[in-house]
Amino acid sequence: HYRMTEESLKFIEMRDKQKYPKESLFVNAAIQYFGRGIEQENLMDELEDIQDKLDRIEKKIEENTGKKNSSFSNDAEKKELYGKPDFLK
Repeated sequence: HYRMTEESLKFIEMRDKQKYPKESLFVNAAIQYFGRGIEQENLMDELEDIQDKLDRIEKKIEENTGKKNSSFSNDAEKKELYGKPDFLK
């Protein structure tokens, strides 16, 4: 058994009694709905972390590519690097 605030009890009383004939069905549905929201927040946090990591990797690659490009002595070497892959030649 759980203690509920007056406000929570009012929501239970105002429920759609056709859809939720029993109070326990309404409370269970509300808890499941709330739980899904928490799961979605956690997923969004994880996706933001992954995006941050991808951004850092992309930046590192761009930095490393810039260093490699500046070390080439002429355009022919750059074209060789960015030209067609070996299997297409």
